[in-house]
Order: sequence, then structure tokens, then C-alpha cells
Amino acid sequence: MDVWKSARKGFIRSLEVLLMVMVAVLTLTVLWGVFTRFCLGHQAEYTDELARVLLVWVSMVGGALAFGEKAHLGVDYLVTKLHPEARKTLSIIVQLVVMALAVIVFVIGGWGLAMGQMGQQLPALPISRGMVYIAMPLGGVFILLFAFENMIEIIKTPAEKLGAQTKSEG
Repeated sequence: MDVWKSARKGFIRSLEVLLMVMVAVLTLTVLWGVFTRFCLGHQAEYTDELARVLLVWVSMVGGALAFGEKAHLGVDYLVTKLHPEARKTLSIIVQLVVMALAVIVFVIGGWGLAMGQMGQQLPALPISRGMVYIAMPLGGVFILLFAFENMIEIIKTPAEKLGAQTKSEG
């Protein structure tokens, strides 16, 4: 089990570093676009497209990471009022719904969208439109893996010790 925890920690850290780099590049791209528009008189061609591409990737990878770290938005007031066994059953149902949505919407739907756009080139960047949308099935796979991990944790945890499915701040 230590190998799994170590591998998970490394995977999470890799996603965090990837997100930090993408957000930094996104910020610099937007700043450069604003600078070139107002100081040089015309905006650099690629800045709008690169910012959109990075925003899609940051959203999908960041959303998956937030789900995996249980840092996503959750309203658990009513759930905490339930009987422990009902709370455990509801938690399992929630993970199954998340898995179904991840597969249907992100993996299958995202893959179809990405493959349908592979032949179209972005006007200002040397990548295809499909490479932008490949973030959807990738994020879906990450969400699916995290949901599966959550499901195992929920099943293994006694109902009385099962808390909220999100980390609360403050």
C-alpha cells in the first residue's frame, strides 16, 4: 500500500506542477497580449488562441485534480444529518454517478469531439483543434481514476467513521 500512496503522491505533485506551469504561461500570454495591443498598436496573433487552449487544459486538469484532492465544491450539510449507513450508501451512489458522467461526457464525448476536430488547424498556432479538446478525455480518465479510488476508500471505511467527501477550509 505504501507503493500506491507514493505513486499517488508523485502523480498529484506532477499534476500540480503541470498546472502551475500552464497557469504561469497563461498569465504571461495574456499580459503579453495586452502589452502588444496597447503599447505596440497591434496584438500578437497567437496570444488569444494560446490563452484559450491553456484555459481549456487548466480547467480540465485542474478540475480533475480538485476532485482527486477532494477540494471541489460540496454541500454536505444534509448528508451529515443522515444515518451513517445511509451516508455510506449515498457516497457510493455519488461516486457511481461521477464515474458514469466521467465516462459518458468526458471520455466518450470528449474523445469524439477531439477526434472530430483533429483535421482542423488552429489559425495562429501550429496545433490541431483536436489537441485542444483532447484535454476532455484526459481529464475524464483522471476523474474516473480518482472516483474509483474514492469508491474503494468508502467501501473499506466503516460507516460510522465516514465523514464528508470534501475537505473543508476554515
